[in-house]
Amino acid sequence: MGQDIGEAIKTYPFYDSGNALRIKKLQWSSLRLMFIICTVFSTTIVVVGCLFSPVFSYCLFGDFRSWRYLRFWPRLLVYVYYLFYLSLKGESAFSIPLPLTAPPMSAPKLNPIQIHPDWPHGLSCDSCSKCCSKIKCPLLEKTTGKCKSYNSFYWRYFNCGRYPENQADIDRFECPKWMETPSGETERLK
Repeated sequence: MGQDIGEAIKTYPFYDSGNALRIKKLQWSSLRLMFIICTVFSTTIVVVGCLFSPVFSYCLFGDFRSWRYLRFWPRLLVYVYYLFYLSLKGESAFSIPLPLTAPPMSAPKLNPIQIHPDWPHGLSCDSCSKCCSKIKCPLLEKTTGKCKSYNSFYWRYFNCGRYPENQADIDRFECPKWMETPSGETERLK
């Protein structure tokens, strides 16, 4: 009787670590797909966008009070159309993590990349915003160089939280913070 729900689920015969991971992957992919579908409907039918504005506000800023972020909405709408245009041209300013079942991340995997030894700010990007500037992200505060969406649902489930994934990303954005792990260290990290 004193068991909490989490413990009760773990004692249920269906629960095991394999099933738990499958359930998590289903959750991650479902959340990504719902966000993408809501974005498509919201950018094609403006009324839907108005109805979903608290959800988008939470996903982008961690706050359901969408009126606090009204100044971002016009730029975000134009940005979504810009991304769509780039994808029609076969280019991309960002990518959706594939597979869709990939876990949300707040930092990249440190293999095959690592923080450059000359980087003075530790884990922080400090005021560097080369990647955000290069893709013309509307969530970048130009005066402070800080991301308005930092560590939000969008940030963790899509590109930002997992950037960079490889040397090509580092080169593309001319990032001074990251470097490819030397091949000798790659084997040691495994």
